[in-house]
Amino acid sequence: MVKHLTNPLRERPLPLGSLLSAAAQRLTAKLDRELAAAGFADLRSHHTPLFMVIDPAGTRPSDLARRAHLTKQAMGEQLTYLLDRGYLERLPDPSDGRAKLVRLTERGWAAVAAGEAVVNAFDAWLDDEVGADQVQATRRLLGHVIEHSP
Repeated sequence: MVKHLTNPLRERPLPLGSLLSAAAQRLTAKLDRELAAAGFADLRSHHTPLFMVIDPAGTRPSDLARRAHLTKQAMGEQLTYLLDRGYLERLPDPSDGRAKLVRLTERGWAAVAAGEAVVNAFDAWLDDEVGADQVQATRRLLGHVIEHSP
């Protein structure tokens, strides 16, 4: 058990959710630091869901919101922020002249590459630290929890 995450007054280990949250906070803090060091100081880890669900040719904002599990308003705020900073561009949807698509710019793709480098380095460290088999088993377990949680 991680010593600084235990409470000597508790008779049971910290809840698994608390440990998962603490691990996620460490990774997102590292991602924020590494993005800033790579020249993307205006990006934060909370922008990650959008970058993970956008199609290379562009995606409608409503589809991005649905895929990222965000409200349309929250997605709209992120889109405005990222459009204003040059990570995204807005263009007409060729399948519907009234609709718009957003897609990554060259700067957006560079940010994706920087973020993927951080995540890949973390995954490699994790494989080395706890073993690739254990990491794969954890991925399956967490995937099951996500897919089947009430």
